[in-house]
Amino acid sequence: MTLLVDFGNTRVKAAVKDGGKMRHIYSGEASLRNLMSATQGLDIRGGMWCSVHPVDKTLTDWMFSLGMIPLAPSVPIPLTNAYSAPESLGMDRLAAAVGAYSMQPGHNLLVIDAGTAITYDFVSADGVYHGGNIAPGAALRFKSLHENTGALPLVDHKGDVPMLGNDTVTAIRSGVINGIRHEIEGYIRELDSLYPSLLVFLTGGDADCFDIKGKCATFVVPSLVLEGLARIVDYNGNQGF
Repeated sequence: MTLLVDFGNTRVKAAVKDGGKMRHIYSGEASLRNLMSATQGLDIRGGMWCSVHPVDKTLTDWMFSLGMIPLAPSVPIPLTNAYSAPESLGMDRLAAAVGAYSMQPGHNLLVIDAGTAITYDFVSADGVYHGGNIAPGAALRFKSLHENTGALPLVDHKGDVPMLGNDTVTAIRSGVINGIRHEIEGYIRELDSLYPSLLVFLTGGDADCFDIKGKCATFVVPSLVLEGLARIVDYNGNQGF
């Protein structure tokens, strides 16, 4: 079986794939001990990882010892990458795009990853990854309001989110959460006007915070990056992994 690992900004997620079935085995801190424990007794033969930041050498050495490789711009993928600077593209964004297109090939896709940062990536129906945008996620917006003002408290997403806040806490929470929701819906409206029959994929740790309203079909897939890594491994026939 192959091992798939997604190193995010705040946690790592891992899954194994045996034949056509993927099974999630870990979600938590990027710890060699925890990942080794999660894979104990499993016959790992290759796989792939991607990360938004440098991974500790003890972890990469261990993954290399299992025959895994990192997703890099040089790895063949089942999409045409039209990004002008592929070496600067976050590989998690590329993996999520591959995962979405593998589930809905032949459609125009907007892939939204709502985590520490919120990324918006577009794949056209002909299988071309065109790039996208990066914005601060909810936690960063809450933190910025607290740290860059004199009196605003640190708030999180848990609690009431009225249309209009009725105290400082709900005003901050509603401003951040509703602001992101309107931002997302704005991207959806604009892209749908340019690319008919747009489908939307939503992933990331904050994906459940946003009640997206619009005419486009929306798929919430928490494991979208891992799905993309699995598809890339399959595309390469697991050769040399």
